[in-house]
Amino acid sequence: MSRQAMIIDMDRCVGCGACAVACDAEWELPEGVRRAWVEPLWPVPAKGQVVFTHFLGQCNHCSDAPCVPACPTGATFRDAKGRVRVDDKACIRCGYCVSACPYGARMLRPEGGRLEKCDFCAPLVDAGLIPACVRTCPSGARVFGDLDDRDGQVARHFRTHRVERLETSAVAVQPNVYYSGRKDVLERIRLSHPPRPAGLHPPLPGRLLRDLLKPAFMAMLALGALGVAATFLRQLLRGEGDDASGHGGAEAGPEVGEVHRHDAVILWLHWFNALAWLFQASTGFALLGRTAYSVTPPFFNDAMLSVFGSGATMLRAHIVVGLIWAVVLVMYGVFGFKRYLVPFLAGLRLRPDDLRWIRTRSGNIFRRSEQPLPPQDKYNAGQKLCGMAVSLGTFVVASTGLVLYFLPGSGAIVQWAIPLHFAAAAGVVLAILIHVTVVTLLPAERPALWSMFTGKISSRYAREHNARWWNGLKDK
Repeated sequence: MSRQAMIIDMDRCVGCGACAVACDAEWELPEGVRRAWVEPLWPVPAKGQVVFTHFLGQCNHCSDAPCVPACPTGATFRDAKGRVRVDDKACIRCGYCVSACPYGARMLRPEGGRLEKCDFCAPLVDAGLIPACVRTCPSGARVFGDLDDRDGQVARHFRTHRVERLETSAVAVQPNVYYSGRKDVLERIRLSHPPRPAGLHPPLPGRLLRDLLKPAFMAMLALGALGVAATFLRQLLRGEGDDASGHGGAEAGPEVGEVHRHDAVILWLHWFNALAWLFQASTGFALLGRTAYSVTPPFFNDAMLSVFGSGATMLRAHIVVGLIWAVVLVMYGVFGFKRYLVPFLAGLRLRPDDLRWIRTRSGNIFRRSEQPLPPQDKYNAGQKLCGMAVSLGTFVVASTGLVLYFLPGSGAIVQWAIPLHFAAAAGVVLAILIHVTVVTLLPAERPALWSMFTGKISSRYAREHNARWWNGLKDK
């Protein structure tokens, strides 16, 4: 692996700005957007001397670049030659990396929000050419090459000149752009343009995601795993047929027929949503796999990347499925408003008995008690809470996803949409994991699971587990 680097020789640089002009022309940068720049520095007396110089800025291609983990999609990455680059197809124009650059070397274009930064003219260099700034410099002040090539120009310059990095003890990110020249000149540059410690982090929404939402989600997953393990162990010790619900188990007693529970549309929408959530959660969390916000293990992230080939392709698949999902949900809400949506939302309304059901059910499971459960509606309190979490989470995920897709480069709007998107997705994933665990590990809940395939449920189950709904059916 080679490490490309650049040295700016301040003894030779005349501050003409030809390098910046060449960069703007090479990459067709609009006015106000820059990849490289030259800034005159006002002379300041130092130890009785007046130092005249200027500052040449650009991306420093840091070996420990904070912009790389700050990017929520992995669009910013270090390539095999050590260059910090941006995959434009995977970039969502959020600006997290802009805040996480201590050198202020990243910018979003006003139109479309496309990210611009120096990439050492990677397409030119890979084609056997040299960067535009190096080619254009009339005084030969820029030296570019492989840092690991002992016979190359960069290594020779190191052996014959004073060479320093523009970094401090507070910002030690190992930049691969170096400055050489007189000590007083380099000190003047360091004092006028020190790297910003605040640039080591993404903006506030990104820090909230990294330092609060991610640890909270991981802690909840750990607690959930312990709960699943405890429930499974208890089922093994007590036996499959021993149900703690207070009703003797769903399989006890004679079968007395079945009642209709769900229409075909509801069944189809349920499993469509389940598959959509599985795909979106898998691809969404895998996109975070190379960032500071990663919540999934490396083997999972690598497997997902191998399936899709690249993060950009996985992001496109995530967006396409998300848009299809949103269209289907809108059609369901519009055309099934009275018949399906309103009754479904009404069925999620919590009653006073639901709170007692939650306390009693939790006690039956974890304290091995045998208290009878309060009568329930068509959905018990646990199913209602899960339905509410999934419904609210789906709305937030869809809304913030549309913001991320249609408003790239919109500043604070898109930056805050990212942690909201993550929080909603994490909440739904936790709710679904609890829901799946309950219906698979607890025998008394399995008839409810099978009803999502058949649309029907036994009359005895309805009478014992959904008494309020069952009595309403009898009255009809």
